[in-house]
Amino acid sequence: MSMSRKTVLITGATAGLGRCLAEQLADRGARLMLHGRDEKVLAAQCRDFRAKGVEAHPLVADFSALSEVHDLAGRLEAQRPTVDVLINNAGVGPGTEGAGREISKDGHELRFAVGYLAPYLLTRLLLPALRRSPSARVVNVGSAAQAEIDLADLEMATSYQGWIAYGRAKLALASFTVDLAEEVGAEGIAVSCVHPADLMPTALVRETGLEPASTIEQGAEAVLRLACSPVGETAGGQYFHGLTPAAPHDDVMDPDKRRRLREATERLLAD
Repeated sequence: MSMSRKTVLITGATAGLGRCLAEQLADRGARLMLHGRDEKVLAAQCRDFRAKGVEAHPLVADFSALSEVHDLAGRLEAQRPTVDVLINNAGVGPGTEGAGREISKDGHELRFAVGYLAPYLLTRLLLPALRRSPSARVVNVGSAAQAEIDLADLEMATSYQGWIAYGRAKLALASFTVDLAEEVGAEGIAVSCVHPADLMPTALVRETGLEPASTIEQGAEAVLRLACSPVGETAGGQYFHGLTPAAPHDDVMDPDKRRRLREATERLLAD
């Protein structure tokens, strides 16, 4: 899949894996739509790309507010009615050891809101733009740290631990991958989920105090393989650990559990 003049949206694009993906996609000739929270950092990033002859557009939004997700989708479609690749990379890590529960601007558990509700909503809002592409891809940046979700305490109001909250968001994102692939695969939209690499040296990992075990470039290779190569075209609904197809958490492959999660998600978004 040639990336020349392809429109690619990367969420969480100003640092770490997202920034590396932007740089490598720029080298491949992609038209970059870059999301971030910090307007100044994002503007500077886009200026640097433009100085190199790369078309890059900033899309500022705080994914802890779902109204800003709606606004971003509207602004993007006004600028570029066709999206060829959506990389849902933005998220919130498990945090420091012993840190307490945080809530989003909408009152949702923060990791679930940013790591799952926001990409779920954004992807659904952008389906018309993705359908206009002859070979669209959605790549969800997941994690092997998937954790079972208690639907009776979806927002972890009674029991909270950072790694579990992070893992629940990643399990939900992997479940959404399977559901969406079944829904839109016949329309030519390839949807996949990938654990890019183990413990990359990102802010998310540094915050946990764990030592890095791989490079950001290794993670970028795994994501770009699904976003740009023929592998991604036939990877509908699949989960990958790095470059290798892998089995996600058992709950991801349980149709009834996915249905109940999907119904709970739609209720949250309707509130």
